Amino acid sequence: MDQATDLAVQGTNTSSITSKRSLERLGYLDPCHVPGVTEKDSPFMLKYVVPKPCRRSPVINRAYYQRVESIRALVDGWIVECESLGVDECAVISLGCGFDPTFFRLATLRKSKQSRTKLKYIDIDYPTLIAERLYMVRNQDTLRSLLPENPSREDVAEFVSETYSCLGIDLRKLDQLEKGLQDAGVSKNGPIGMPILVVSEVVLAYLEADESDAVIKFFAGYPEATFILHEQCIPTFDADHEENLQPFALTMFRHFERTMTPLKTLRKYRSLENHRDRFQTLGWPSCDILNMNLLNDFIVMPMEEDHQRISQLEPFDEYDELYWIGSYYFIAIASTTSGNSPVPIRSPDVLRHISLRTKLQDPTYLSEEHVDQGSYVNINNASTMTPHSAISSIEVNWAGQNPFPRLDLNRKGHTVSILGDHAYIFGGFGLDTTDYQEDQRIFHARSQQTRLGSMMRLDLVKGSVETLPRDENGPAPRMHHSAVTTLDGSAIYVYGGRDGPTKVHNDVWRYTPEDGWDPLWRAKVSQESDSSIPKGLFKHTANIVTIADREMMVVFGGRLESGEANDQVWAFDIEEGQWGHFRWRQVDQRQRLRGIFSHSSVVVKDEAGQDNLIVVGGILGSSEKVLSTVWSLTLGINDDDRQCWAEAREIEVKANNGAPLKPRFGHSSVAVGEDRIWVLGGVSSPGLLQWQETMIEIRPSAGTFQHLCPSSFKELVMVGHATAVDTSRGRIIGVGGGGTCFGFGAWWDTSGWALQI
Repeated sequence: MDQATDLAVQGTNTSSITSKRSLERLGYLDPCHVPGVTEKDSPFMLKYVVPKPCRRSPVINRAYYQRVESIRALVDGWIVECESLGVDECAVISLGCGFDPTFFRLATLRKSKQSRTKLKYIDIDYPTLIAERLYMVRNQDTLRSLLPENPSREDVAEFVSETYSCLGIDLRKLDQLEKGLQDAGVSKNGPIGMPILVVSEVVLAYLEADESDAVIKFFAGYPEATFILHEQCIPTFDADHEENLQPFALTMFRHFERTMTPLKTLRKYRSLENHRDRFQTLGWPSCDILNMNLLNDFIVMPMEEDHQRISQLEPFDEYDELYWIGSYYFIAIASTTSGNSPVPIRSPDVLRHISLRTKLQDPTYLSEEHVDQGSYVNINNASTMTPHSAISSIEVNWAGQNPFPRLDLNRKGHTVSILGDHAYIFGGFGLDTTDYQEDQRIFHARSQQTRLGSMMRLDLVKGSVETLPRDENGPAPRMHHSAVTTLDGSAIYVYGGRDGPTKVHNDVWRYTPEDGWDPLWRAKVSQESDSSIPKGLFKHTANIVTIADREMMVVFGGRLESGEANDQVWAFDIEEGQWGHFRWRQVDQRQRLRGIFSHSSVVVKDEAGQDNLIVVGGILGSSEKVLSTVWSLTLGINDDDRQCWAEAREIEVKANNGAPLKPRFGHSSVAVGEDRIWVLGGVSSPGLLQWQETMIEIRPSAGTFQHLCPSSFKELVMVGHATAVDTSRGRIIGVGGGGTCFGFGAWWDTSGWALQI
């Protein structure tokens, strides 16, 4: 079993390096940080180590881009910092290197650069994998030409020279590791002032905790060492019960168990705080740990133009999955020389070099960026996280944890609407009910998932469920569309959505139980450039709003077919069956809502009794930043010229103790009173929503929020779900939701739930 596990762990090299090659081919790594160099001649060298490239899914590409760029920036920054300090010699040690070609990239870059700092680079992995690596290098002209001449030792599975060494060593055998490093010119008793950088990229996680601890402690014995560790963590989800894991964590655990590569260290060290304490105990006086969402914001894509470049490479819409991944992966940067030492030590501080140290030492900045200990920890920093107990909460009763016992819903991005005593679920993305399901909660193959065009009807009195016959003349399958119920409760209006990454619908359908589907409006191709109608949207919101005594379906936000975020307000007149464009009336652009998507919106009455839209959260299209904002939208029509206008006002919302609202998207909102809005579920950034934060109540006029605390919902993802107010029974019903967890498997919230108002 141990040998089989070792082989399985070695196999992760193929998956990882293939994913990195996918980035190189698509241009994620361009411009390669070298002036004048294109992807065709990329110095990342990945094309030489992956002879049969494979295109990964967009979310895997994005996650690996964050990983590759973060480690590249840290490694390159550390080397440049050594050079700027005038260090004579430094060494980079890559643990579990696999086929990673970083040495060859650095060798290419340093050819044209004059530096008096001598760099040693040492690759270490299983002996069998090193033998494969060296065979590959020796049979590739470009890589072979970059190998140093006259090595001191060279055979099938070993290469040792003054500047580059490739060592086949099992990291569990520390005596062999120490001897191998000595032979490569790196010794604990070596030249004074020779800094070393140890890079471990998802390697130690596969060892037993005591084995990985021994490796970290071993390198703490070097006087000027820096350790970069990239691994998985389990962000705190339930502060009171450590075993109560968020569904993404369960899915990740089970995936690695199933592939015979269990995350052994993760069983002991789960949170960022655990890993920080681990480094401190093992002899590292300085340690900063950031999750990947934070690293992406700070060093990978800090500017809007960075996001715009990446967004043009391929269609992308799995933001919930991407931000989950970013919460569950981290990079630790530890040093054996503390930055707080009273004795000046000439030791490279890579965070200082990349201008991140100042930000991480500013509690005001961290607070504004919603950074807590689920996103960043440091040995010397105090917690900036507001205790949940300090924010007031409201106890909420379940109206039935499973009000629809026969409901087996495996879909997300759908809608639910209530007509009388029935709720209607339409569309979404997930599993067809006719597919065989060995396990309805987890590990569904992607091939079984599709965009759905079916309608399900729930009996709100009996709790029964039925799937209605598909109308071939009805709306096409779609997801991330909108559905609203008319004020008299007689009909459902469905608009937009997408069927494929770039196929966005621009149609309005009416559904009634008596007559079925009726196509009210469809955009003609010749009308696509018409500024008087929308261009087709998904991940938008729609609400029935009374404007100038007319009943209208108001559509705001969302994404266009191009991927851009919509910043326009449109309204479909229910009586006339035509669109109207509500233009922003403010001159001050700061009070105009920019293009957002994956937000929520509800209708409330203002002091004059007029309908207002309250817009909560979402993602800002230009920068892909997750928002914590709450806006009030007022809509009107001028009496004299009949011009439609819209005004926006941002509402500052805080808890009773002054804590700000956390960012979120992918949630739902419902109005439960004149000045009460319940916000349910969603994804946050840079950290993970804890279960106490999953549901909140906002009072817009007071500018306050509180936590909602139902008795139990911790096994629900509550992302991509749908909710509606069941007025007759004084409750909110929720159905569906889920997510695919980075290729580890899919998790579905299969049953329905209900909250008593």
